Amino acid sequence: MIEVLVVIFGMIGFFFALVILHARRSVAYIYCSATISAWEARLLPEARLMEIADAPGVVNIFAALDDTDYRQQLAGIQREGEVNMVEVENAFRDNSNARYLELLKMVPKERKETIRRVLQRAELWDLKAIVTAIHNKTPKEERLKEFMLSPTIPRERLEMLASSENFEQLLEFLKESEYFSVLSEALKEYEERGLIALLSALDRYYYTSLWRDVLRVKAQRSVLMSLVGCEIDIVNLKLILRLKREGAKPEEIDRCIIRPSHMLTEGMLRAMVIAEDIRSAVDVVSRTPYGKILLDALPQIEAQGLFATERALDELQLKVFRWLALTRLFSIALVLSYFYLKENEMRNLRAIIRLKTDKVEPQKIKETIVKVPKIEL
Repeated sequence: MIEVLVVIFGMIGFFFALVILHARRSVAYIYCSATISAWEARLLPEARLMEIADAPGVVNIFAALDDTDYRQQLAGIQREGEVNMVEVENAFRDNSNARYLELLKMVPKERKETIRRVLQRAELWDLKAIVTAIHNKTPKEERLKEFMLSPTIPRERLEMLASSENFEQLLEFLKESEYFSVLSEALKEYEERGLIALLSALDRYYYTSLWRDVLRVKAQRSVLMSLVGCEIDIVNLKLILRLKREGAKPEEIDRCIIRPSHMLTEGMLRAMVIAEDIRSAVDVVSRTPYGKILLDALPQIEAQGLFATERALDELQLKVFRWLALTRLFSIALVLSYFYLKENEMRNLRAIIRLKTDKVEPQKIKETIVKVPKIEL
C-alpha cells in the first residue's frame, strides 16, 4: 500500500513539475502576446481594404489612411499629381520597421535570434535587388529605388553595397558578412547559369539558415517547425510552378529547390520537377493541404496565370499562421502571424495605390487583394 502511494504521489509530483515548467515557458510570452494582439486589432480588415479600392482617386486613399497607424509616415508625401511610389514604399516600411524593432525587444531571449533571422528577410530582398541591378548594369543612382528599408541593416550600409561597380567589389564590401561565401560559391556557376544561380543561392542560404536556427534551440521548436516548414514548402511550390511555366529544364529547377522541405517529400519534389505541365505538377501534391488549395484554384490559375497561384498559396499560409496563433496561445506563433499579417497589409495597400495611379478599375484592383482567411475554431 505504501509503495502504491509513493508511486501515485511521485506521478502527481511529476505532472505538477511539468505544469510548472510549461507555465514558466508560457509566462515569457504573455506580455508579448497581449501587445501584439492590440497591434493586430488595428490592422485593416478586408472590408476596409475593399472600401479603399473603391476610392475615386489616390488623394482619397491617403485621406482614408489618415486615421490609421500610417498617418505619421504618410503625412509628408505629395498627394496631388504623380505619386512617388518609392516614398510610399519607404513610408510603409518606416512604419513596419518601428513595429518590428519593438517586437524584437519583447520576444523572449531564447528565440530572439530566430525572429531576427525572420526580420532579415528585407536584407535578403535588398541583396537580391543589388545583385540583379549589377547583372542588368542598372545605373547606381537608380538602384536605391529598388531598396526595401530593413530593420536589421542601416541605410548607409545598403547605399554602400548598392554603389558596387561589379560583383568583385560587392564581394569586397561583403567580406565580413555571412553572405560572402554564399555569393563567392554561386559566382562560380554564374557564367554557366546566369542570374538565377546567384538569386537561388541567396534564397537557399536564407531558408536553410532559418531552418537550422529553428532546430538549434528546443524552446518553441514544434510550433516553429510548423510555421517555417509551411513557408519553405510554399516557397518551393511557387518556385517550381514559376520555373515550369517559364520552360526551365528539370535539372535547373531541381538546383533551385530549398531543402529540406517540410510536408513535401523528396519524392513529391522530384515528381513535380519532371511533371509535363502545371496541372500535372499540382496533381503530385493533391493529397496535401497545398494541393487541395491549388486544385480548387486551377480555373483561376489557367485564366490569370501564376499570380492566382501565388495568391492562393499566400492566403493558405496566412490561414496556417492564424490557426497556430489562435490554437497555440502564448507562443511564438502570434509573433510570426502578426509579421505576415502586417506584411500582407502593406503589400495590399501598395498594390491598391499603384493600380489606382494607373487608372485600373476598382473591381480589378479588388481581385489582386490577398485576403486573410477566416478561422473557425
